[in-house]
Amino acid sequence: MHFFEKIYLDRLFQPRQSVKEAAAATSWRVLIGVILTINFLAFWGLPIFGMGQLWKLGVRQLVAPVFDLVDRNSLVRAFSHKFIYRSKDSTDFFLPSLLTILSILGSFAFLLWYQLRHGSLPWALILAYNCIWVGFGGRAMGTAYTMAHKEGHSPRLYRRGIHAVLGNIFENGIGILYGNVPNNFTTSHIQIHHRLNGGPGDTFFLWDLERCSLHDFMIYCHRVLMHTTGVSSLKYFALNDKPKLYQKLFQGFVTYWVYTPLVLLAVSNFSPSFVWWTFVEPHLCMSFFLGLINIGFHAFLEIDPKTKVPYDCICSTTIIDGEDDSFGEDDHMTHHNAPQVSHRDLGDYQAKQAAGREWKHLHASVFRGVSIVELSILVLIGQWDRLADLYVDYSGKLFKPEIMAMLEKRAKVKQVGFQEYITMTAGPIKPVTEKKFD
Repeated sequence: MHFFEKIYLDRLFQPRQSVKEAAAATSWRVLIGVILTINFLAFWGLPIFGMGQLWKLGVRQLVAPVFDLVDRNSLVRAFSHKFIYRSKDSTDFFLPSLLTILSILGSFAFLLWYQLRHGSLPWALILAYNCIWVGFGGRAMGTAYTMAHKEGHSPRLYRRGIHAVLGNIFENGIGILYGNVPNNFTTSHIQIHHRLNGGPGDTFFLWDLERCSLHDFMIYCHRVLMHTTGVSSLKYFALNDKPKLYQKLFQGFVTYWVYTPLVLLAVSNFSPSFVWWTFVEPHLCMSFFLGLINIGFHAFLEIDPKTKVPYDCICSTTIIDGEDDSFGEDDHMTHHNAPQVSHRDLGDYQAKQAAGREWKHLHASVFRGVSIVELSILVLIGQWDRLADLYVDYSGKLFKPEIMAMLEKRAKVKQVGFQEYITMTAGPIKPVTEKKFD
């Protein structure tokens, strides 16, 4: 790590000692969270929820049959398996990926053309771009994130020839237009979030805060923003002596925060507003959105009294028959505990887990027929009655009031305190749990 980087990190992340300083740090985080929330509601609420409703109210019936016809075509499948993906399961990704790439690049190109021709972007065009960015039912936004996520987890996803040319096209290319710092998934997501299993030290850590508190969610929004910028992950790698991971993420950090805005300024005839709407706003949107859905993914916590480690089947959630699943992303429990399971095999794996003792005995965090966004919002506003209706009780022994009380208790349990977490992350981390991904 360069000297100036070390000085910057040391000053930015030194632990707060006094009560006054700690209170000021908390207030600052809350303020940032409030700003992110207002920004999201103002500029992304309509595109995300509007495109979701359009999908449910009729677009799905019009588009899905045509999509399925092309997607199931044997020639399309054979082509994608021969030239793009190593496994047949991965050919499921081809058409959604292609459509997402074409839609975002096409809309971005039109936006740039309009900017160069007219010198500014009207509000209607910005709204239209944001809607295309999201996609009907969130399909474009969901595919961009899902594929960057899968690229980070699967270094052998693509065939060697196309990978040599395009690399991780979503994580390090298209993802830039979706607020993703290049190399983020292959470094911080795998080597921090998954290695620590979401535990103390994770830059996405949630269990020092109540998941059903709007105040705590504002604090969490700030934390996720630090993660999505790459700053907190760089700090983690620097303090925990991970120079190779630090350098790899730092390269992505410079590409994203230095080269990308400079290129966008140059091609847009030096228009700061163009850079704001196509680069800054998508990052702010994705930062808030990732914070929101992570509430649902890791809302509940119960710690084994013997090992002092969170129960795996409780601290990550599974949604069965979800409304907006994207290639198994709804099953976050399996993603953490058995990431090798293919999206095609999830049904069988879930059935096996349901028949086992653990899900029944521990009352696993499993829900049915809900989207991750809805689940997250229901937890955040404490709608235990509705959540109990969606909960799947494999033991068959719990009454609804018991389920409500259990979910509320689990959403409030903390692994460490907030100030304790801040102090912990100012130095090297000793993992409570650690999963190897080398």
